[in-house]
Amino acid sequence: MGGPGRRGGTVPAAVSQPRVYPPEHHVLRDLGLEIETTADHTARAWMDVSHAVAAPWGGVTAGVLATMVDAVCGNLAVFAAVPDRVATADLALTVLRPADGPQIEAAGRVIRRGRTTVVVEVELSDVAWATATFAVLPQRAETPGPVVGRPTGRRALLGGSGRPIGRWLGDEIGLAVTDAAAGALSIGLSDYVTNSFGALQGGMVAFVAEQAGATAIGAALGAPATTVDLHIAYLAQCRGGPFRTAATVLAAGDGAGSATVRITDAGADDRLTTVAHVIAVAGGAP
Repeated sequence: MGGPGRRGGTVPAAVSQPRVYPPEHHVLRDLGLEIETTADHTARAWMDVSHAVAAPWGGVTAGVLATMVDAVCGNLAVFAAVPDRVATADLALTVLRPADGPQIEAAGRVIRRGRTTVVVEVELSDVAWATATFAVLPQRAETPGPVVGRPTGRRALLGGSGRPIGRWLGDEIGLAVTDAAAGALSIGLSDYVTNSFGALQGGMVAFVAEQAGATAIGAALGAPATTVDLHIAYLAQCRGGPFRTAATVLAAGDGAGSATVRITDAGADDRLTTVAHVIAVAGGAP
């Protein structure tokens, strides 16, 4: 690991070379995610509410809630799929109201373990509900094993408590807005935001897509917008970078709007990696 600057500034190791995962500095550590997984295919998780992850209407932005969902679901799916491995295929999140903190608690459970898919359901306190679908893939010798060991109690998800994020998460990970009306955002790839495959972590993909949709809707409404519904299809791993978003606003008026978002990988001939649908509202709760 090397390279000066912000935490997200180190260049990830080549995917073909051995990687240590998770690295010492990682966004999931710094978000303070804690998880407890039990032997009955259920899990509980906790994350503090802070200004670094706040949405315009207060509480926690949907992209961070989706990151928590992805972590909880991924943890459960890893164990459900043994001896195989998993990759996130689809994630859907509905936000009911702002999370007023000081902490969010999530409860997840495996609702299907099929031959090719694992489906997990998550309730986040009384503020949101989500599902995630994972593709079951053959295990590879070069792929790192599960992030955590077999359940023994509540612990930090990646080990260690991390360092509290002192600024808006988007700034921390290097997310830049190039054209708000077009939902055009960009982010590079760094060890700080990777998954065990060396690609952009699934929760961070959700965060980027959600921010792109909310930014475009907010520009159309003329006020900052908060995502209340997010549906993501993961088409390919975000391995190259930089990654760029483009949003199409489908409707905007009466304080709410909807948009579709596409994420492409400039480092892989602008390959389409992710599509998402975002519904957002202006200002406070709907």
